[in-house]
Amino acid sequence: MENSFTTMFNQRKRKPILFALAIVVLYTIYYSKLNSTISTASNIQATNTIAYQRPNLSKYVNIIDLHEDTKENITCIETKYLLHIVKTTICLHDSRDAVSNDIKTKKIWEERLIAEVFSFLIKYPHMNFIDVGANVGSYTMFAASFGRLVISIECFKSNINRIRKAVQIEKVQDKVVLVGNAIYSESGKTFKMNSDPFNVGAQAIIESDTGEHSNDDMYAVTTIRFDEILPILQDKGIRNAVMKVDIQWAEIFLCETGKKVFDYVNVPVVLMEWDAVPHAKARMSVVLKFFIDRGYIATKDMCTDLNTVDAFKSWPGDIFWVNMNRSQIC
Repeated sequence: MENSFTTMFNQRKRKPILFALAIVVLYTIYYSKLNSTISTASNIQATNTIAYQRPNLSKYVNIIDLHEDTKENITCIETKYLLHIVKTTICLHDSRDAVSNDIKTKKIWEERLIAEVFSFLIKYPHMNFIDVGANVGSYTMFAASFGRLVISIECFKSNINRIRKAVQIEKVQDKVVLVGNAIYSESGKTFKMNSDPFNVGAQAIIESDTGEHSNDDMYAVTTIRFDEILPILQDKGIRNAVMKVDIQWAEIFLCETGKKVFDYVNVPVVLMEWDAVPHAKARMSVVLKFFIDRGYIATKDMCTDLNTVDAFKSWPGDIFWVNMNRSQIC
């Protein structure tokens, strides 16, 4: 009887101990899984943070954080529909700027040219967009809002702020990589830009000004070679793209430093500002040779050929370099 009582007592005594042990085991498993989840989330966040900090990306390539708040007080407008298909947001400078004033009035910029570009993009859904000299981002924003990947290159900080603001309004951060650099023959040089509030798009780097400049200087720009965007193109899987180039007589640097980009990416159409003023003739002659040597035909509208003999006499201010079977588009 005593042994039976003792056994019962011991069993009752062990139950709380076993229960406590079970609680400890369950808490251990729970916190182990919780820590694993937190660790995984931290790794994902870290991966997103360093999206373009790849070993082969030049330290001079300035990838703009498109989630960062813009401190400038910026006016933005909703555009008209392009080809009755897509509209977007463009953020403007004040009314002194000719381009901004025109966009504010017409709700679009260079409608004929941008319509031709987008007619091509509609026909070829695999084509993405490279915008070299984005200005306030009219082409960049239409392409991104149309669902295409865009590599947008713009060196003027005030323009960068406006593109970023428009990207945030349209929520197309996943479509745009904004590179805040000027294209030049050497990487890592710092120059000043000239100031022209009446035509911001006409501002160009002052190559004779190679002094030290503060990062806070709105007109200070850092240079890269065009081939230095290649890792971004590879990372984004961009193998086919239409290109727009408008960089104030710096097109020569794109050609001299961009062989790898043109070898890697199929670029059948390049819309280029053709400003063949006398002082830029030597530079634009290099550009002319670069595209001709690569098999491009200069055209007015992708279909009407331009005679290279007239390149510095009567070519229009904007041309399309085309390198493809034009029976598919004309």
